[in-house]
Amino acid sequence: MEQIFYGFYPKHQWRELQIEPAVHYYSFKLLEEHDPIVSHSRYKVCKGTKPYDIVPYLNWSQFLISERLKNVLEEGQFNGFKCFPAEIEGVTEKYYGWLNINEAGPIVKEDRDADIVWFDLNTWKDYDVFHLKGTYTNICTKEVKEAIENAAITNIEFSSEYIGVA
Repeated sequence: MEQIFYGFYPKHQWRELQIEPAVHYYSFKLLEEHDPIVSHSRYKVCKGTKPYDIVPYLNWSQFLISERLKNVLEEGQFNGFKCFPAEIEGVTEKYYGWLNINEAGPIVKEDRDADIVWFDLNTWKDYDVFHLKGTYTNICTKEVKEAIENAAITNIEFSSEYIGVA
């Protein structure tokens, strides 16, 4: 049995806002609830002027999400993530920090030429959003992808390179 999942990440559009947290952080790991960024979630703009629905950290795989995207995810009753209020200096729109709190995997096979990754589906616990052990990639179900696309969320890109096999 196989099931296809979708990786998602900021699309990096022209003039997009890119931010840096006001507190020190370790950039080579996923954010966790106890990290200082979660309790001191103030950010400064480092680059760009346009606040899309996903605002990436400068030089890091993390990002903030807009209130609009947060509402889409909550209305769909999707699970596997948490959000925390965030404030971007000089930006009036509401944003939230993103915590990907569930893990599957590890990776069991890769085809770098075809850009496909397989993982053990038995390690997936029916979460709508998760990451693979040893990676920073956000992964979602088809239902999450469709809800985001139907809402015309900006600055997000999907890939269909993650396959769960049992």
